[in-house]
Amino acid sequence: MSLMDIKDKIMNTLLELVAVPGIAGTKSEGLTAKKTLHILEDIHYFQKHPENLNLIKIKGDPLNRSFVSALFCSSKPSKKTIVLTGHLDVVDVEDFGHLKELAFKPIELKKRIKELPLDKDALEDLESEDYIFGRGTADMKFGLALHIELLRELSLRDDFEGNILFLAVPGEESNSEGMLAAVPHLLELNKKFGYKYIGLFVSECCIPKEIGDETKRIYLGTAGKIMPLFLFTGKETHVYESFSGLNPNLLAGELNRLLELNPDFCDNNSGNLTPPPTCLKHTDLKELYSVQTPLMAASYYNVLTLNLSIDELMDKLKKLCFQAFENTLNIIEERVNKYSSISNRNSLRETFETKVLTYEEVYKRVKELMGEKFDKYIEKKIEQWTDENMDLQNIAINIMKETYLNYPDKSPSIIIGFAPPYYPDKHLREHKDDDMVLLKVVDNILEYAKDKFNTNIEKDHYYMALCDLSYTGTTNKEGLNTIASNILGINKSYNLPVEELSQLDIPSIAFGGFGKDFHKFSERLNISYSFEVVPDLYEKAIYDLFNN
Repeated sequence: MSLMDIKDKIMNTLLELVAVPGIAGTKSEGLTAKKTLHILEDIHYFQKHPENLNLIKIKGDPLNRSFVSALFCSSKPSKKTIVLTGHLDVVDVEDFGHLKELAFKPIELKKRIKELPLDKDALEDLESEDYIFGRGTADMKFGLALHIELLRELSLRDDFEGNILFLAVPGEESNSEGMLAAVPHLLELNKKFGYKYIGLFVSECCIPKEIGDETKRIYLGTAGKIMPLFLFTGKETHVYESFSGLNPNLLAGELNRLLELNPDFCDNNSGNLTPPPTCLKHTDLKELYSVQTPLMAASYYNVLTLNLSIDELMDKLKKLCFQAFENTLNIIEERVNKYSSISNRNSLRETFETKVLTYEEVYKRVKELMGEKFDKYIEKKIEQWTDENMDLQNIAINIMKETYLNYPDKSPSIIIGFAPPYYPDKHLREHKDDDMVLLKVVDNILEYAKDKFNTNIEKDHYYMALCDLSYTGTTNKEGLNTIASNILGINKSYNLPVEELSQLDIPSIAFGGFGKDFHKFSERLNISYSFEVVPDLYEKAIYDLFNN
């Protein structure tokens, strides 16, 4: 492959893709999909085989988004198939301030980006002339451009036995709707044509672990993400008789004290450590002002995983909820006694029992009482909430609320469920033959990079920023089913293809260029490594995999 030719082609395609915004969670994502399709239509192979190039609509998507599927089949028939994939969407550009109109125009942005408060590292990179700035340059339209131009070049050569499937998916910056929709497509191709997926490459750029870190990395897996959702139910009372009720905000606050930034919930594996949990939302569900205390409160937390045991996590969450409930009752007892001693009279109060439930337990009881009527009711409510542009997380809270309102036992409780999205952790395993083949290929290209380019690349077991590599299959079917049964809105407002994921297990890595400051106005892509080294390494990896 001529490095100069491929470098220029990737750069031109990158600039074409960056020019189309495709902001996550908006209809403009569809514009990027159509642009990607248009570029692929120029590839000679797809002009001869248009049936292998498709824009596939995501079923039931409120934004009417689609993903792109481009399948190249070598002239020498083979079942071996390599998947190349990346996401189409980018985050918004409000942080660019008065330069936001230039965020998608890297060449013009370069001339004026000094008008923004760049830090020392960004200024040095700008002056080095070895970085291209702009939204989507690193995250991750370079990855798409790289895959497209590799596909163009390799389809012209057609000198290997195997197939290459390119998937460009929307929604990664929101809830990964695109990759989730692509999972059944992967399975369909597998069943229809007998394709064996021998490797999948997500072209996410590697990112520094700290300022000044220039280390290049290939990731052998990705961290996962799960969002425990808690519904706190109390007992309403007039504020004048506050001790005779139970305010769910007190329960929620105590659980927050115990769970927020708790290192006991960090996951440690292969030298990687996840950050501790943090609360993403904490609210009571009282809609209007009154002097009555709230009946319900809710909160959900971001928990990252590396080697998740769902049974272990659920057990830890239950124990923490029991502790939070007992602590709350002890706090009330202590304050009742103190108030009584100050007022010289016995305060009206009610005693409560500690009660912790899973959403699955509550739902099953409601379903026993109401049957299909309840499911139909929730489906109508979800349609209403979706029409109101409610996000998946608030829909999850509302589903839990409506389920509890139909639950016969109204005594105070903490109910545990999970809010969307769910990202399974995934990594290559040394005990699995197919994974070992890809691991060997990675080792070979690291040695090749050192010999040919004098470039040291590290293997990292996990891409910690989350990516679509999570949805390349699983071997933990029981754990996936347990999680799915407690995800609010599963297969209604939130599509998680549990059955299809359990039938796939594709050896996968995250490998792309080198970028910095994702989701910031100083987002930028390193030119020399990304355009001169990475394409050559990709070429070697693809040939090595097919020839193994």
